[in-house]
Amino acid sequence: MYQIGSKEPIHTSEVLYHYPMIIFEDLTCGYTASPILQRINWTIKEGEHWVVTGPMASGKTTLVNTIMGKTRKLSGCIRYTYLNNPSSYEERKKTIHFVSFTDTGKLFDSVNAVHYYQQRYQAFDSDGHLTVRGYLKEGGLNEQDPDHLEFIDLMNLRPLLDMERIKLSSGQTRKILLCKAFLGQPKFLLLDNPHIGLDDPSRHLFNNYLDKLVIHFNQQIILSGHFRSLPSCINRQLMLKEGKITYSGPRVYEKPIEKIKLKDPGKIVEQFQNKRDQNFSTILKFDHIQIKYGKNEVIKSLNWEVKAGDKWLVEGPNGAGKSTIISLIYGDHPQAYSNKITLFDQKRGQGESIWDIKKRIGFTSPELHSYFNYNHPAEEVVLSGYSDTLFVQHRKEIKPILSDLLFDYFDITSYKKIPFKELSTGLQRVLFFIRALVKAPSVLLLDEPYQGMDQATVQKCNLLLKNILTPAHTLIFISHFRDEVPGIIDKILKLDHFDPK
Repeated sequence: MYQIGSKEPIHTSEVLYHYPMIIFEDLTCGYTASPILQRINWTIKEGEHWVVTGPMASGKTTLVNTIMGKTRKLSGCIRYTYLNNPSSYEERKKTIHFVSFTDTGKLFDSVNAVHYYQQRYQAFDSDGHLTVRGYLKEGGLNEQDPDHLEFIDLMNLRPLLDMERIKLSSGQTRKILLCKAFLGQPKFLLLDNPHIGLDDPSRHLFNNYLDKLVIHFNQQIILSGHFRSLPSCINRQLMLKEGKITYSGPRVYEKPIEKIKLKDPGKIVEQFQNKRDQNFSTILKFDHIQIKYGKNEVIKSLNWEVKAGDKWLVEGPNGAGKSTIISLIYGDHPQAYSNKITLFDQKRGQGESIWDIKKRIGFTSPELHSYFNYNHPAEEVVLSGYSDTLFVQHRKEIKPILSDLLFDYFDITSYKKIPFKELSTGLQRVLFFIRALVKAPSVLLLDEPYQGMDQATVQKCNLLLKNILTPAHTLIFISHFRDEVPGIIDKILKLDHFDPK
Protein backbone atom coordinates (compact mmCIF):
# COMPACT_ATOMS: atom_id res chain seq x y z
CA MET A 1 0.00 0.00 0.00
CA TYR A 2 1.27 3.49 -0.84
CA GLN A 3 0.45 6.93 0.45
CA ILE A 4 -0.79 9.32 -2.21
CA GLY A 5 2.24 10.95 -3.77
CA SER A 6 4.63 8.55 -2.01
CA LYS A 7 6.51 5.47 -3.16
CA GLU A 8 7.05 4.19 0.39
CA PRO A 9 4.76 1.22 1.13
CA ILE A 10 2.54 1.15 4.22
CA HIS A 11 1.71 -2.26 5.64
CA THR A 12 -2.02 -2.77 6.07
CA SER A 13 -1.52 -3.65 9.73
CA GLU A 14 0.01 -0.23 10.32
CA VAL A 15 -3.02 1.77 9.10
CA LEU A 16 -4.59 3.73 11.95
CA TYR A 17 -8.10 2.27 11.87
CA HIS A 18 -9.02 3.97 15.13
CA TYR A 19 -8.52 7.59 14.04
CA PRO A 20 -11.91 9.29 13.37
CA MET A 21 -12.00 11.31 10.14
CA ILE A 22 -15.66 12.32 9.73
CA ILE A 23 -18.21 12.23 12.56
CA PHE A 24 -22.01 12.56 12.25
CA GLU A 25 -23.56 13.56 15.54
CA ASP A 26 -27.35 13.21 15.77
CA LEU A 27 -27.65 14.81 12.32
CA THR A 28 -31.05 15.45 10.74
CA CYS A 29 -30.98 16.95 7.25
CA GLY A 30 -32.63 17.17 3.83
CA TYR A 31 -32.80 19.42 0.80
CA THR A 32 -35.64 21.56 2.15
CA ALA A 33 -37.24 21.98 5.58
CA SER A 34 -38.49 18.38 5.32
CA PRO A 35 -35.96 15.89 6.72
CA ILE A 36 -34.73 12.95 4.64
CA LEU A 37 -32.07 11.66 7.05
CA GLN A 38 -32.99 11.56 10.72
CA ARG A 39 -30.69 11.47 13.76
CA ILE A 40 -27.69 10.00 11.97
CA ASN A 41 -24.78 8.96 14.22
CA TRP A 42 -21.88 7.62 12.17
CA THR A 43 -18.09 7.74 12.40
CA ILE A 44 -15.76 7.16 9.43
CA LYS A 45 -12.26 6.23 10.53
CA GLU A 46 -8.88 6.13 8.85
CA GLY A 47 -8.49 2.95 6.79
CA GLU A 48 -12.23 2.25 6.57
CA HIS A 49 -13.89 1.78 3.19
CA TRP A 50 -17.68 1.91 3.42
CA VAL A 51 -20.65 0.80 1.36
CA VAL A 52 -23.99 2.52 2.06
CA THR A 53 -26.94 0.27 1.20
CA GLY A 54 -30.69 0.14 1.75
CA PRO A 55 -34.00 -0.01 -0.13
CA MET A 56 -35.09 2.58 -2.66
CA ALA A 57 -35.55 6.12 -1.26
CA SER A 58 -33.88 5.19 2.03
CA GLY A 59 -31.48 8.16 1.80
CA LYS A 60 -28.30 6.62 0.36
CA THR A 61 -27.50 9.37 -2.14
CA THR A 62 -28.58 12.04 0.34
CA LEU A 63 -26.05 10.68 2.83
CA VAL A 64 -23.10 10.98 0.44
CA ASN A 65 -24.35 14.42 -0.62
CA THR A 66 -24.37 15.36 3.06
CA ILE A 67 -20.69 14.43 3.35
CA MET A 68 -20.10 16.86 0.47
CA GLY A 69 -22.09 19.55 2.27
CA LYS A 70 -24.85 19.61 -0.34
CA THR A 71 -27.82 19.18 1.99
CA ARG A 72 -29.56 21.41 4.51
CA LYS A 73 -28.73 20.70 8.15
CA LEU A 74 -31.84 20.82 10.34
CA SER A 75 -30.29 19.66 13.62
CA GLY A 76 -27.16 17.96 14.89
CA CYS A 77 -23.77 18.35 13.18
CA ILE A 78 -21.07 16.76 11.06
CA ARG A 79 -17.40 17.19 12.02
CA TYR A 80 -14.38 16.82 9.73
CA THR A 81 -11.66 16.07 12.26
CA TYR A 82 -8.92 15.48 9.67
CA LEU A 83 -9.10 19.02 8.23
CA ASN A 84 -6.88 21.87 9.39
CA ASN A 85 -9.88 24.16 9.13
CA PRO A 86 -13.03 22.01 9.49
CA SER A 87 -15.34 24.92 8.66
CA SER A 88 -13.63 25.64 5.31
CA TYR A 89 -15.81 24.58 2.38
CA GLU A 90 -12.89 24.99 -0.05
CA GLU A 91 -10.63 22.70 1.99
CA ARG A 92 -13.38 20.09 2.23
CA LYS A 93 -14.05 20.33 -1.52
CA LYS A 94 -10.38 19.60 -2.30
CA THR A 95 -10.25 16.52 -0.08
CA ILE A 96 -13.64 14.94 -0.92
CA HIS A 97 -14.60 14.13 -4.52
CA PHE A 98 -18.01 12.78 -5.49
CA VAL A 99 -19.04 10.98 -8.69
CA SER A 100 -22.58 9.83 -9.49
CA PHE A 101 -22.71 7.20 -12.22
CA THR A 102 -26.42 7.69 -12.89
CA ASP A 103 -25.89 10.94 -14.80
CA THR A 104 -22.74 10.41 -16.87
CA GLY A 105 -24.19 12.50 -19.67
CA LYS A 106 -24.34 15.61 -17.49
CA LEU A 107 -20.92 14.86 -16.03
CA PHE A 108 -19.50 15.09 -19.52
CA ASP A 109 -20.83 18.61 -20.00
CA SER A 110 -18.41 21.49 -20.01
CA VAL A 111 -18.89 25.24 -20.05
CA ASN A 112 -18.46 25.32 -23.82
CA ALA A 113 -20.66 22.36 -24.73
CA VAL A 114 -24.36 21.59 -24.57
CA HIS A 115 -25.23 17.90 -24.82
CA TYR A 116 -28.64 16.50 -25.62
CA TYR A 117 -30.03 12.97 -25.67
CA GLN A 118 -29.71 12.20 -29.41
CA GLN A 119 -26.24 13.79 -29.61
CA ARG A 120 -24.57 10.62 -28.39
CA TYR A 121 -25.67 8.83 -31.55
CA GLN A 122 -25.18 11.80 -33.85
CA ALA A 123 -21.62 12.18 -32.57
CA PHE A 124 -20.56 8.77 -33.82
CA ASP A 125 -20.92 10.04 -37.37
CA SER A 126 -18.68 13.07 -36.86
CA ASP A 127 -15.39 14.13 -35.35
CA GLY A 128 -14.18 17.20 -33.48
CA HIS A 129 -15.48 16.41 -29.99
CA LEU A 130 -13.32 16.77 -26.89
CA THR A 131 -10.91 13.86 -26.44
CA VAL A 132 -10.33 11.89 -23.26
CA ARG A 133 -6.92 13.58 -22.91
CA GLY A 134 -8.55 17.02 -23.15
CA TYR A 135 -11.27 16.05 -20.70
CA LEU A 136 -8.75 14.76 -18.16
CA LYS A 137 -6.59 17.86 -18.56
CA GLU A 138 -9.64 19.91 -17.60
CA GLY A 139 -9.61 17.82 -14.42
CA GLY A 140 -5.93 18.44 -13.72
CA LEU A 141 -4.06 15.75 -15.69
CA ASN A 142 -0.34 16.52 -15.83
CA GLU A 143 1.46 14.07 -18.10
CA GLN A 144 4.76 15.08 -16.50
CA ASP A 145 3.57 13.98 -13.05
CA PRO A 146 4.84 10.43 -12.34
CA ASP A 147 1.87 9.72 -10.03
CA HIS A 148 -0.58 10.65 -12.79
CA LEU A 149 1.28 8.49 -15.31
CA GLU A 150 1.34 5.57 -12.86
CA PHE A 151 -2.42 5.85 -12.45
CA ILE A 152 -2.98 6.08 -16.21
CA ASP A 153 -1.01 2.87 -16.70
CA LEU A 154 -2.59 1.14 -13.72
CA MET A 155 -6.06 1.70 -15.24
CA ASN A 156 -4.90 0.92 -18.80
CA LEU A 157 -6.06 4.35 -19.98
CA ARG A 158 -3.37 5.13 -22.54
CA PRO A 159 -5.30 3.50 -25.44
CA LEU A 160 -8.27 5.78 -24.65
CA LEU A 161 -6.50 9.16 -24.41
CA ASP A 162 -7.05 10.17 -28.04
CA MET A 163 -10.62 8.85 -28.25
CA GLU A 164 -13.52 11.32 -28.14
CA ARG A 165 -15.16 11.06 -24.75
CA ILE A 166 -18.75 11.08 -26.05
CA LYS A 167 -18.02 7.87 -27.98
CA LEU A 168 -16.90 5.81 -24.99
CA SER A 169 -18.64 2.63 -23.86
CA SER A 170 -20.19 2.34 -20.38
CA GLY A 171 -17.14 0.59 -18.98
CA GLN A 172 -14.73 3.09 -20.55
CA THR A 173 -16.81 6.01 -19.28
CA ARG A 174 -16.54 4.81 -15.70
CA LYS A 175 -12.78 4.51 -15.93
CA ILE A 176 -12.52 8.09 -17.21
CA LEU A 177 -14.87 9.49 -14.55
CA LEU A 178 -12.97 7.61 -11.87
CA CYS A 179 -9.68 8.93 -13.26
CA LYS A 180 -10.82 12.55 -13.30
CA ALA A 181 -12.10 12.29 -9.73
CA PHE A 182 -8.80 10.76 -8.62
CA LEU A 183 -6.56 13.34 -10.32
CA GLY A 184 -7.25 15.86 -7.57
CA GLN A 185 -5.90 13.24 -5.14
CA PRO A 186 -8.76 13.54 -2.64
CA LYS A 187 -8.68 11.94 0.78
CA PHE A 188 -12.19 10.54 0.21
CA LEU A 189 -13.64 9.28 -3.08
CA LEU A 190 -17.46 8.99 -2.95
CA LEU A 191 -19.04 6.88 -5.70
CA ASP A 192 -22.83 6.77 -6.08
CA ASN A 193 -24.31 3.80 -7.98
CA PRO A 194 -21.02 2.85 -9.70
CA HIS A 195 -22.36 -0.48 -11.01
CA ILE A 196 -25.39 0.90 -12.85
CA GLY A 197 -25.43 -0.30 -16.47
CA LEU A 198 -22.47 -2.67 -16.15
CA ASP A 199 -22.54 -6.38 -17.00
CA ASP A 200 -20.75 -9.01 -14.89
CA PRO A 201 -17.29 -8.73 -16.55
CA SER A 202 -17.39 -4.91 -16.43
CA ARG A 203 -18.45 -4.89 -12.76
CA HIS A 204 -15.58 -7.24 -11.95
CA LEU A 205 -13.10 -4.96 -13.74
CA PHE A 206 -14.46 -1.86 -12.03
CA ASN A 207 -14.17 -3.51 -8.61
CA ASN A 208 -10.57 -4.37 -9.44
CA TYR A 209 -9.87 -0.71 -10.31
CA LEU A 210 -11.15 0.37 -6.89
CA ASP A 211 -9.05 -2.25 -5.14
CA LYS A 212 -5.99 -0.97 -7.01
CA LEU A 213 -6.70 2.59 -5.85
CA VAL A 214 -6.71 1.40 -2.26
CA ILE A 215 -3.68 -0.88 -2.55
CA HIS A 216 -1.43 1.39 -4.63
CA PHE A 217 -2.56 4.88 -3.59
CA ASN A 218 -4.09 4.51 -0.11
CA GLN A 219 -7.33 5.99 -1.46
CA GLN A 220 -10.27 5.98 1.00
CA ILE A 221 -13.55 4.97 -0.66
CA ILE A 222 -17.26 5.26 0.16
CA LEU A 223 -19.79 3.57 -2.14
CA SER A 224 -23.58 3.98 -2.17
CA GLY A 225 -26.31 2.20 -4.10
CA HIS A 226 -27.43 -1.34 -4.91
CA PHE A 227 -24.75 -3.99 -5.42
CA ARG A 228 -24.52 -7.64 -6.44
CA SER A 229 -20.79 -7.77 -5.74
CA LEU A 230 -18.38 -5.46 -3.93
CA PRO A 231 -14.67 -4.65 -4.20
CA SER A 232 -12.50 -6.61 -1.78
CA CYS A 233 -11.37 -3.34 -0.18
CA ILE A 234 -14.82 -2.61 1.27
CA ASN A 235 -14.63 -3.47 4.97
CA ARG A 236 -17.53 -1.52 6.51
CA GLN A 237 -21.25 -1.28 5.75
CA LEU A 238 -24.01 1.18 6.65
CA MET A 239 -27.64 0.19 6.07
CA LEU A 240 -30.44 2.75 5.82
CA LYS A 241 -34.21 2.46 5.84
CA GLU A 242 -36.58 5.43 5.61
CA GLY A 243 -33.76 7.83 6.42
CA LYS A 244 -32.56 6.04 9.55
CA ILE A 245 -29.58 3.78 10.21
CA THR A 246 -30.52 0.13 10.72
CA TYR A 247 -26.96 -1.25 10.79
CA SER A 248 -23.44 0.16 11.00
CA GLY A 249 -20.39 -2.05 11.30
CA PRO A 250 -18.27 -4.65 9.54
CA ARG A 251 -19.24 -5.52 5.98
CA VAL A 252 -22.08 -8.06 5.80
CA TYR A 253 -24.07 -9.59 2.98
CA GLU A 254 -27.63 -8.42 2.55
CA LYS A 255 -30.24 -11.14 2.70
CA PRO A 256 -32.26 -11.61 -0.51
CA ILE A 257 -35.59 -9.80 -0.31
CA GLU A 258 -38.44 -12.27 -0.04
CA LYS A 259 -41.46 -11.93 -2.27
CA ILE A 260 -43.78 -9.31 -0.89
CA LYS A 261 -47.51 -8.85 -1.01
CA LEU A 262 -48.23 -6.58 -3.95
CA LYS A 263 -51.18 -4.37 -4.75
CA ASP A 264 -53.80 -5.59 -7.20
CA PRO A 265 -53.30 -3.59 -10.41
CA GLY A 266 -56.88 -4.23 -11.57
CA LYS A 267 -57.93 -0.62 -12.24
CA ILE A 268 -54.66 0.01 -14.07
CA VAL A 269 -55.32 -3.02 -16.29
CA GLU A 270 -58.72 -1.63 -17.24
CA GLN A 271 -57.32 1.81 -18.12
CA PHE A 272 -54.28 0.44 -19.97
CA GLN A 273 -56.17 -2.08 -22.09
CA ASN A 274 -59.05 0.30 -22.84
CA LYS A 275 -56.98 2.02 -25.53
CA ARG A 276 -56.75 0.35 -28.93
CA ASP A 277 -54.06 1.22 -31.43
CA GLN A 278 -54.15 0.58 -35.19
CA ASN A 279 -53.52 -3.07 -36.02
CA PHE A 280 -50.06 -3.95 -37.30
CA SER A 281 -48.58 -7.26 -38.35
CA THR A 282 -44.86 -6.45 -38.29
CA ILE A 283 -43.71 -4.14 -35.54
CA LEU A 284 -40.07 -4.28 -36.55
CA LYS A 285 -37.91 -5.87 -39.24
CA PHE A 286 -34.14 -5.47 -39.61
CA ASP A 287 -32.78 -6.62 -42.97
CA HIS A 288 -29.01 -7.14 -42.76
CA ILE A 289 -28.54 -4.08 -40.56
CA GLN A 290 -25.01 -2.69 -40.42
CA ILE A 291 -23.88 0.10 -38.10
CA LYS A 292 -20.37 1.46 -38.57
CA TYR A 293 -18.47 4.40 -37.11
CA GLY A 294 -15.41 4.83 -39.30
CA LYS A 295 -13.60 1.49 -39.15
CA ASN A 296 -15.43 0.41 -36.00
CA GLU A 297 -18.28 -1.96 -36.86
CA VAL A 298 -20.79 -2.15 -34.00
CA ILE A 299 -23.52 -4.22 -35.68
CA LYS A 300 -22.82 -6.50 -38.63
CA SER A 301 -25.55 -7.88 -40.87
CA LEU A 302 -28.25 -8.24 -38.23
CA ASN A 303 -31.57 -9.78 -39.26
CA TRP A 304 -34.40 -9.56 -36.76
CA GLU A 305 -38.19 -9.53 -36.98
CA VAL A 306 -40.61 -8.61 -34.22
CA LYS A 307 -44.25 -9.47 -34.79
CA ALA A 308 -47.14 -7.78 -33.03
CA GLY A 309 -47.59 -9.35 -29.61
CA ASP A 310 -44.02 -10.66 -29.33
CA LYS A 311 -42.24 -10.38 -25.97
CA TRP A 312 -38.46 -10.12 -26.52
CA LEU A 313 -35.40 -9.94 -24.29
CA VAL A 314 -32.33 -8.32 -25.88
CA GLU A 315 -29.19 -9.25 -24.00
CA GLY A 316 -25.44 -9.09 -24.39
CA PRO A 317 -22.37 -7.61 -22.72
CA ASN A 318 -21.44 -3.92 -22.63
CA GLY A 319 -20.46 -2.72 -26.10
CA ALA A 320 -22.57 -5.33 -27.91
CA GLY A 321 -24.88 -2.74 -29.49
CA LYS A 322 -28.05 -3.12 -27.41
CA SER A 323 -28.68 0.60 -26.95
CA THR A 324 -27.80 1.19 -30.61
CA ILE A 325 -30.61 -1.19 -31.61
CA ILE A 326 -33.02 0.65 -29.33
CA SER A 327 -32.03 4.00 -30.87
CA LEU A 328 -32.68 2.60 -34.36
CA ILE A 329 -36.18 1.50 -33.37
CA TYR A 330 -37.08 4.72 -31.58
CA GLY A 331 -35.81 6.90 -34.43
CA ASP A 332 -32.91 8.58 -32.61
CA HIS A 333 -30.04 7.10 -34.63
CA PRO A 334 -28.98 8.83 -37.90
CA GLN A 335 -28.03 5.55 -39.58
CA ALA A 336 -31.61 4.31 -39.34
CA TYR A 337 -32.22 5.84 -42.78
CA SER A 338 -29.23 4.17 -44.45
CA ASN A 339 -30.42 0.69 -43.46
CA LYS A 340 -33.36 -1.48 -44.44
CA ILE A 341 -35.69 -1.11 -41.48
CA THR A 342 -39.42 -1.71 -41.33
CA LEU A 343 -41.45 -0.23 -38.47
CA PHE A 344 -45.19 -0.76 -38.07
CA ASP A 345 -45.51 -2.39 -41.53
CA GLN A 346 -43.80 0.58 -43.22
CA LYS A 347 -40.21 0.91 -44.44
CA ARG A 348 -38.23 3.78 -42.91
CA GLY A 349 -37.55 6.74 -45.17
CA GLN A 350 -40.93 6.78 -46.93
CA GLY A 351 -42.11 10.04 -45.44
CA GLU A 352 -43.26 8.88 -42.03
CA SER A 353 -42.86 11.29 -39.13
CA ILE A 354 -40.63 10.33 -36.24
CA TRP A 355 -43.51 11.39 -33.99
CA ASP A 356 -45.81 8.87 -35.71
CA ILE A 357 -43.35 6.21 -34.59
CA LYS A 358 -42.87 7.52 -31.05
CA LYS A 359 -46.58 7.89 -30.32
CA ARG A 360 -47.03 4.11 -30.58
CA ILE A 361 -44.06 3.32 -28.31
CA GLY A 362 -43.63 3.62 -24.56
CA PHE A 363 -39.92 4.18 -23.98
CA THR A 364 -37.34 4.48 -21.23
CA SER A 365 -33.56 4.13 -21.19
CA PRO A 366 -30.47 5.05 -19.15
CA GLU A 367 -29.53 7.65 -21.79
CA LEU A 368 -32.90 9.37 -21.42
CA HIS A 369 -32.31 9.59 -17.67
CA SER A 370 -28.70 10.74 -18.08
CA TYR A 371 -29.57 13.67 -20.32
CA PHE A 372 -32.73 14.69 -18.45
CA ASN A 373 -31.44 17.88 -16.88
CA TYR A 374 -34.74 19.43 -15.84
CA ASN A 375 -36.25 19.91 -12.41
CA HIS A 376 -39.95 19.45 -13.13
CA PRO A 377 -42.21 18.15 -10.38
CA ALA A 378 -42.47 14.35 -10.44
CA GLU A 379 -45.99 14.39 -11.88
CA GLU A 380 -44.92 16.55 -14.83
CA VAL A 381 -42.06 14.18 -15.65
CA VAL A 382 -44.61 11.39 -15.99
CA LEU A 383 -47.18 13.45 -17.92
CA SER A 384 -44.54 14.45 -20.49
CA GLY A 385 -44.83 10.85 -21.70
CA TYR A 386 -48.14 11.71 -23.37
CA SER A 387 -46.33 13.88 -25.92
CA ASP A 388 -42.96 12.01 -25.98
CA THR A 389 -41.19 15.26 -25.14
CA LEU A 390 -39.39 16.48 -22.04
CA PHE A 391 -42.11 19.01 -21.21
CA VAL A 392 -45.83 18.64 -20.59
CA GLN A 393 -47.84 19.82 -23.58
CA HIS A 394 -51.56 20.64 -23.62
CA ARG A 395 -51.82 20.09 -19.86
CA LYS A 396 -55.50 21.04 -19.73
CA GLU A 397 -56.37 18.30 -22.22
CA ILE A 398 -54.70 15.54 -20.20
CA LYS A 399 -56.87 13.41 -17.94
CA PRO A 400 -54.25 11.81 -15.68
CA ILE A 401 -56.39 8.84 -14.59
CA LEU A 402 -53.79 6.22 -15.50
CA SER A 403 -50.99 8.40 -14.15
CA ASP A 404 -52.75 8.75 -10.78
CA LEU A 405 -53.36 5.00 -10.60
CA LEU A 406 -49.69 4.25 -11.32
CA PHE A 407 -48.48 6.72 -8.68
CA ASP A 408 -50.76 4.97 -6.19
CA TYR A 409 -49.63 1.48 -7.26
CA PHE A 410 -46.00 2.34 -6.53
CA ASP A 411 -46.93 4.16 -3.28
CA ILE A 412 -45.35 7.42 -4.46
CA THR A 413 -48.38 9.73 -4.62
CA SER A 414 -46.84 11.90 -1.90
CA TYR A 415 -43.92 12.67 -4.26
CA LYS A 416 -46.04 14.17 -7.09
CA LYS A 417 -45.06 17.78 -6.39
CA ILE A 418 -41.44 17.09 -5.39
CA PRO A 419 -38.86 18.46 -7.88
CA PHE A 420 -37.16 15.73 -9.90
CA LYS A 421 -33.63 16.47 -8.68
CA GLU A 422 -34.64 16.08 -5.04
CA LEU A 423 -35.73 12.48 -5.59
CA SER A 424 -33.54 9.41 -5.16
CA THR A 425 -32.13 7.65 -8.21
CA GLY A 426 -34.53 4.75 -7.69
CA LEU A 427 -37.57 7.03 -7.55
CA GLN A 428 -36.41 8.87 -10.67
CA ARG A 429 -36.22 5.53 -12.50
CA VAL A 430 -39.73 4.63 -11.33
CA LEU A 431 -40.98 7.92 -12.79
CA PHE A 432 -39.44 7.10 -16.17
CA PHE A 433 -40.96 3.61 -16.03
CA ILE A 434 -44.41 5.09 -15.35
CA ARG A 435 -43.79 7.68 -18.08
CA ALA A 436 -43.34 4.82 -20.58
CA LEU A 437 -46.73 3.34 -19.58
CA VAL A 438 -48.82 6.45 -19.14
CA LYS A 439 -50.21 6.73 -22.70
CA ALA A 440 -51.01 2.96 -22.77
CA PRO A 441 -48.91 2.26 -25.90
CA SER A 442 -49.15 -0.92 -27.96
CA VAL A 443 -45.36 -1.32 -27.89
CA LEU A 444 -43.04 -1.02 -24.86
CA LEU A 445 -39.35 -0.40 -25.46
CA LEU A 446 -37.67 -0.76 -22.06
CA ASP A 447 -33.89 -0.38 -22.04
CA GLU A 448 -32.44 -1.26 -18.59
CA PRO A 449 -35.64 0.06 -16.93
CA TYR A 450 -34.84 -1.24 -13.44
CA GLN A 451 -31.47 0.40 -12.88
CA GLY A 452 -31.34 1.96 -9.41
CA MET A 453 -34.49 0.17 -8.18
CA ASP A 454 -34.54 -2.23 -5.24
CA GLN A 455 -35.77 -5.81 -5.59
CA ALA A 456 -39.21 -5.08 -4.15
CA THR A 457 -39.86 -2.38 -6.75
CA VAL A 458 -38.66 -4.65 -9.55
CA GLN A 459 -41.23 -7.21 -8.37
CA LYS A 460 -43.94 -4.52 -8.57
CA CYS A 461 -42.90 -3.59 -12.11
CA ASN A 462 -42.89 -7.18 -13.37
CA LEU A 463 -46.26 -7.98 -11.79
CA LEU A 464 -47.67 -4.89 -13.46
CA LEU A 465 -46.31 -5.85 -16.88
CA LYS A 466 -47.68 -9.38 -16.47
CA ASN A 467 -51.17 -8.00 -15.84
CA ILE A 468 -51.43 -5.10 -18.28
CA LEU A 469 -49.80 -6.61 -21.38
CA THR A 470 -52.14 -8.69 -23.51
CA PRO A 471 -51.18 -11.08 -26.36
CA ALA A 472 -51.60 -8.06 -28.66
CA HIS A 473 -49.05 -5.89 -26.82
CA THR A 474 -45.40 -5.98 -27.87
CA LEU A 475 -42.49 -5.81 -25.42
CA ILE A 476 -38.76 -5.35 -26.14
CA PHE A 477 -36.80 -5.51 -22.89
CA ILE A 478 -33.07 -5.04 -22.17
CA SER A 479 -31.34 -6.13 -18.97
CA HIS A 480 -28.02 -7.54 -17.79
CA PHE A 481 -29.79 -9.60 -15.12
CA ARG A 482 -31.94 -12.63 -15.89
CA ASP A 483 -33.61 -12.44 -12.47
CA GLU A 484 -35.06 -9.03 -13.43
CA VAL A 485 -36.57 -10.22 -16.72
CA PRO A 486 -40.41 -10.30 -16.75
CA GLY A 487 -41.83 -13.82 -16.82
CA ILE A 488 -43.90 -13.01 -19.90
CA ILE A 489 -40.73 -12.83 -22.05
CA ASP A 490 -40.59 -15.83 -24.41
CA LYS A 491 -38.05 -14.76 -27.09
CA ILE A 492 -34.37 -13.80 -26.84
CA LEU A 493 -32.06 -11.85 -29.12
CA LYS A 494 -28.49 -12.37 -27.89
CA LEU A 495 -25.68 -10.08 -29.04
CA ASP A 496 -22.12 -11.31 -28.68
CA HIS A 497 -19.44 -8.67 -28.51
CA PHE A 498 -17.40 -7.54 -25.56
CA ASP A 499 -14.34 -5.36 -25.25
CA PRO A 500 -13.39 -5.03 -21.57
CA LYS A 501 -11.08 -2.11 -22.28
